[in-house]
Amino acid sequence: MYRMITNINAAFPKRLLSLCFLIITTNAISQEPMAVPRLTDKIIFDGVPDESTWLSIPSLNLVMHSPIFGAKPTENTLLKVAYDNDYFYVSAIMYFKDPANLRAFSKKRDYSNSTTDWFGIFLDTFNDRENTLMFWTNPNGVRTDGTTKNDVAVPETDFNFNWNTFWDTKTSINDQGWSAEVRIPFSSMRFQTMDKNITRMGLTLVRFDAAYPETSSFPPIPADYAYAFLKASQTKLVEFEGIMPENPFYFTPYVSAGIGQINELNDEETDYEMSTKPKFDIGFDAKYSIANKLTLDVTVNTDFAQVEADDQKINLTRYSLYFPEKRVFFLEKNDVFDFSFLGGNNLFYSRRIGLYDGNPVRIYGGVRMTGRVNKWDIGFLDMHTAAIEDNPSENFGVLRAKRSLFNQYSYLGAIMTSRLGMDGSYNLAYGLDGQFRITGDEYLTVRWAQTFEEDSVNRILDWAPSRLLLNWVRRKNTGFGYDLAYTWSGDQYNPGIGFEIKDNYQGFRIITQYGRLPAENALLRYHKISLTAYTFWNTATRLRETVSSMLTWQFEAKKGYSGNIAANWFLEDVYDSLSLGNDQAYVPPGSYSFAYLSSMFSTSRSKSLYADFTADGGGFFDGWKLSLFANPMMTLGPDLDMGVTYCLDYVNFPDRETRFINHIVGVKGLLTLTTKTSFSAFVQYNTSVDKFIGNFRFRYNPREGNDLYIVYDEGLNTDLSRETPRMPLSSGRTLLLKYTYTFILRPKTTRL
Repeated sequence: MYRMITNINAAFPKRLLSLCFLIITTNAISQEPMAVPRLTDKIIFDGVPDESTWLSIPSLNLVMHSPIFGAKPTENTLLKVAYDNDYFYVSAIMYFKDPANLRAFSKKRDYSNSTTDWFGIFLDTFNDRENTLMFWTNPNGVRTDGTTKNDVAVPETDFNFNWNTFWDTKTSINDQGWSAEVRIPFSSMRFQTMDKNITRMGLTLVRFDAAYPETSSFPPIPADYAYAFLKASQTKLVEFEGIMPENPFYFTPYVSAGIGQINELNDEETDYEMSTKPKFDIGFDAKYSIANKLTLDVTVNTDFAQVEADDQKINLTRYSLYFPEKRVFFLEKNDVFDFSFLGGNNLFYSRRIGLYDGNPVRIYGGVRMTGRVNKWDIGFLDMHTAAIEDNPSENFGVLRAKRSLFNQYSYLGAIMTSRLGMDGSYNLAYGLDGQFRITGDEYLTVRWAQTFEEDSVNRILDWAPSRLLLNWVRRKNTGFGYDLAYTWSGDQYNPGIGFEIKDNYQGFRIITQYGRLPAENALLRYHKISLTAYTFWNTATRLRETVSSMLTWQFEAKKGYSGNIAANWFLEDVYDSLSLGNDQAYVPPGSYSFAYLSSMFSTSRSKSLYADFTADGGGFFDGWKLSLFANPMMTLGPDLDMGVTYCLDYVNFPDRETRFINHIVGVKGLLTLTTKTSFSAFVQYNTSVDKFIGNFRFRYNPREGNDLYIVYDEGLNTDLSRETPRMPLSSGRTLLLKYTYTFILRPKTTRL
């Protein structure tokens, strides 16, 4: 069988495509819209919905989502929604039979944690059944917002809490529980008005009680899917009439000042010398909504000094490490630019802009426009960066369009990207894709891309610089499910603004699973067994590189803990030496077969002390490895959160008398004295580079769009004699102060 696989040639994708015959059916769910009541009087926005206007509005019923779907929630909730020309309002009174069960821990803006009670609002503003805006608050009035995309088909990548917008919440705690009023400006949403001034959106409301733990929702949402209550496809269709909000212009200048010090080798390379440079920058961001359909963002001398540092990782695989985007400018409606080939692979990866070998690059400025016009999702981005080291000044461009087709869950799309160096270098790419809901939970995704560069022969429909994905998946966690994929990456494919975990490969991936929801009196809420198998081979040499299979049992308990255990088997063919763990060891060329066990366990996040644990152990190429990860976290009242991360990697190749041990230890702390001020600290020690890295941030946020940050970073070397000349204790430090203030100008509404 392996000989047959290695003899497959590059013509196979053509033959495979010729066999694909698609029968697309229209499966849009007919749903009667619920009319949202329009307010007749003003509301006193104080967190206590006791005005006569609120009393006259009918309430909505919550139904338990988990741990037992369909059951009556343990606690009662009085839930109402309303709107006027400018705002969408939600009020909730969350009663407790025993007030001691109320959990009110967090005070930090943008904080997400299951140790506190939460109330959440999800809005599918375009009613596309794919994307939502999330708004969360807790008894302390914390504002946490984010986005979901792709109907949360891949939970690891499809929701993001780094997105922010303008909205307000007020809360009140009393001897019966707590209440909340939420006010979301229509100008903070992108939406589309139909004929007769009708606007339709999808809406989900969620209450989470940490003491039990228990999640309830409106509308009732079964737990047949992972993170089902986050899915846009599960929202209730609601209807507004005659929304005429203002379209404000947001202008946010910033000023940053500080000092930077770095230790560098002198010209003779005999010693390190500390150089000190003052830092001063000014710039601005601007945002304008064009008739609530399109958002235009402009940035000049962009600065991301306040963004938190990445966790350090050690790589023991043949694949590149993926780090998520955290910079707010790139996050709004980022689903439009998504062109994923699974596993982090993407034709557009925004971290290619403004970063070079992990170091920040000055962004002179740029423009970004996203939104929807009729059935078209549109995204445009253009940014220009400065030169750094041997990398020239560059211009980055992306143009993306998607059009819904057949039903709300299907689309056809196209994308173009460009990376133009001021030294004459260029990298261009185009892509075509489609996602089709065939029937029920069955989805087919087809994506094709091709890249062009200045030093290569560029031919249309050439397989060498091309990328292909065919993916058929059943998006359901209960019953029998599957995920079938074929992928191709040509030996000259090079996405200049993209990310590839591996170059020059093709292969199949098959996932089959069976999941079920046990009886009400069972210990488990959900569990499933799955079998994953994949094989990759080199597209240029047609030689096999990897064959793998994994048998996994995964469970979630009603008390909140969860975990899995898996048996893994690999067949790896290594043709060039494979470097591991920051060059601490290597694997020589050869064919290797090995197996190991892996497991994960998470305690209930509803407790003030909770933890995540993972462990891998067993064969590893021609040796063995043991990898452990522990992440205990503790919430000390509403003001202080502490967390520790510990990673251990022990790799041993006894026949070659080669081994290494690597430790990464991290400590995170968060102090929140009020909902407007926070102090966070993040310190990591990595034995593979013998260095402590510290990141300390203070934030004062009196209102949305108005921030004061003080940021301090430093790196400390621990093994000073590992190089010649002797290394300094400090590799460098930076102290920065950044202040932003948003001016809101309110021109009269225009409509397209």
